[in-house]
Amino acid sequence: MEKFVITIAREYCSGGQKIGTRLAEELGVNCYNSEMFRLVSKNENMKDDAVAHDDRIKDTSLFDVAKAIYTDPLPSPEVDDVLTTKIADDDMVYIRNIYDYQSEIITELAHRESCIIVGRCANYILKDNPNAINVFVHAPIGFKMKRAASRHYMPENELRNYLAKVDERKADYYFKYTGCEWTDIKNYDLSLDTSKLGISGCVDMIKKFLEIKLNK
Repeated sequence: MEKFVITIAREYCSGGQKIGTRLAEELGVNCYNSEMFRLVSKNENMKDDAVAHDDRIKDTSLFDVAKAIYTDPLPSPEVDDVLTTKIADDDMVYIRNIYDYQSEIITELAHRESCIIVGRCANYILKDNPNAINVFVHAPIGFKMKRAASRHYMPENELRNYLAKVDERKADYYFKYTGCEWTDIKNYDLSLDTSKLGISGCVDMIKKFLEIKLNK
């Protein structure tokens, strides 16, 4: 089968991560998510090979690719919206930003294997990859509130505001590095509403689209 990569951008608590995980299981490929990229973007993890045996990362290409691309030092993932970090000493050292580092990892993963990549502006990074399928997962606020209530214990108004702020940060990050609107459907091949299709329905829709694309 020809290599493919499926990128999934998702509103918070819309079910995009679960879709990615289930899709990867059914297609027999790896699913790489934002948390995994965060782990390989920490200097201490890469210096000490601390994530090489992490259950989420071992037996995948992620660590090997990240290690090959890694250049010490990297800024902390907590400030990954900073374009350039500077160390003031005799020889000025400019630290490579996290976005560029993760972009190289994503590009190389897509070159090496068929996979699912959740988040990290992957649709934009792979926009010129002819074998990429870019998906945006969303849902009405009521649907997302019900999902969020099982993991965040806060009053309804606070929860609503929290979900809005998380998505606002996603949109700001996406615009900062791509110059595009995160929710603009023109940036994606598929836009899926999990409140209408359910997780299984979204997985089936993406698989059907993939079959059509590979058989063109």
